[in-house]
Amino acid sequence: MKKQQAAGASARLRERVVARINARQRRILDEGGAIQQRLLHDLEVHQIELEMQNEELKLSRHEVELERRRYADLFEFAPTGYLVLAADQTIEEANHAAARLLGVARAHLVGRRFSEYLLGPARAGFDVFCAGVLTADPEDRRNMSCDLILLTGGNRKCDVRVTAVLRDGLRPSVLLSVEDVSLRKRAERVLHDESQRKDDFLAMLSHELRNPLAPIRTSLFLLARGGLDAEAAKRPLAVMGRQIGHLTRLVDDLVDVTRIARGKILLQRKVLDLGELVRGTLDDYRPTFESLGVELAASFAPESPWVDADPERLVQVLGNLLGNAAKFTSRGGRVDVALMREAQDAVLSVRDTGEGMSPETLAHVFEAFVQGPQALDRARGGLGLGLAMVKGFVELHGGSVEAESPGLAHGSTFWLRLESVEPARPEATPALPNPSAAPRRILVIEDNVDAAEMLQEALALDGHEVRIAHDGSTGLALARDFRPEAVLCDIGLPQMNGYEVAHAIRRDAALEGAYLIALTGYAQPEDRKRATDAGFNRHLAKPVDVEKLKKLLEESHSASWHGAAGRHS
Repeated sequence: MKKQQAAGASARLRERVVARINARQRRILDEGGAIQQRLLHDLEVHQIELEMQNEELKLSRHEVELERRRYADLFEFAPTGYLVLAADQTIEEANHAAARLLGVARAHLVGRRFSEYLLGPARAGFDVFCAGVLTADPEDRRNMSCDLILLTGGNRKCDVRVTAVLRDGLRPSVLLSVEDVSLRKRAERVLHDESQRKDDFLAMLSHELRNPLAPIRTSLFLLARGGLDAEAAKRPLAVMGRQIGHLTRLVDDLVDVTRIARGKILLQRKVLDLGELVRGTLDDYRPTFESLGVELAASFAPESPWVDADPERLVQVLGNLLGNAAKFTSRGGRVDVALMREAQDAVLSVRDTGEGMSPETLAHVFEAFVQGPQALDRARGGLGLGLAMVKGFVELHGGSVEAESPGLAHGSTFWLRLESVEPARPEATPALPNPSAAPRRILVIEDNVDAAEMLQEALALDGHEVRIAHDGSTGLALARDFRPEAVLCDIGLPQMNGYEVAHAIRRDAALEGAYLIALTGYAQPEDRKRATDAGFNRHLAKPVDVEKLKKLLEESHSASWHGAAGRHS
């Protein structure tokens, strides 16, 4: 019984022990599972973090690659030439623009020294420049630039501006930008040359204006002293007339060249016989050539060409070509003028045996203010405008002009070409009225006191009764009181201009018979038209030719002058 009891107690104890062990094992298993779960969770979180970091690394690497490609594209395909130079100036990298600029394939640039492509004198300067870039103070480091001359693969000189920046690293290098500034340099040289030509022109203008003023002043001095009889006074008067004519031509040349440049020239075209015009112009210039001891010869085509042109402007053109030939041909030389037809063109040549032109002068001969070399005394004179006018007028006619010369001391030839047209039919010339020199009542309206008084005295010599006014409103009031038969009116008057005076006179019935003559420095065709529209009968450019003015006043006496508005002188 006791054995049974003991056995039962032992069995129960074992059961409790097993139960406790089982419970402990279950507790250990439960705790281990939780730990394992935590470990797995931590591992999973770490794995996700690694994946995210890996994605970020991939994204960063992609962005770096994009940046590298962007830099490569900017470097490779930039319009400006870029080179990377080692410290010894060896080219390590070069972009396409640099290769094109240097005229060398990129593969052949790497490993060469940049200075090999510089013009000799520029190499030493670039060595100093490059050394300065490499040794610049880091705290004061900035882009450095200099101008160089490259000698490209085709042995072409090229002006460039190089800008350098130091690239830090284990091996310092220089990033060099190379910009072609040839066009800019050329433009700067052109501007400099233009400025120099204008300075030279101002000096020439001063000389050319002072030259005729000197004999005019001396002649005035001789006349003012008195004591000269009529015969002796003729010489200073003739000198003054010639020099004033010279000054007038200078001013006309300046005005014409300016108006050509601005497109303000209006041609007064008519169909004319070019041969007749050339013969007349040669006759006018023949005495000049004879006085210089230069032979003037001419040849004409059997059938003279006709052209549609402004005769006044063509005379200017031919006169400038003849004057140019006479100026540069020495005594004993010869000038040949030839007029011929070539297909549908009239061709005129002016050939001289004079000094000729260098290639440098020939290249710019039709530009304003350009002249061949002259001594300090400027014995040949002129403003260098004649040939510029020739080119301008000929091109306005739709023609062309060329110059050629074998060189200095070998003469020059100028070729002028215009389109020929069918000859004009002859027109009947109306009979002119017989002029009369009867005295007139004349009103002069001119704000230049000296000019008005001298004109008054000149007209009074022919018996005319002359009154003067120095502004438009005073002149208009005087006209209503004086009732002039002719009014000589300046255009550029203060307050009330000449056009307004003419309009007012034409509106006044008491003055409707007045013969109006515009006196003005505005002497272009459009100025004449404006004068006509304002009511002027005639137009005279300053300085006034008194003999021409007298003829106009004689015309005013004819019965037909009342309807003469619209005719011009």
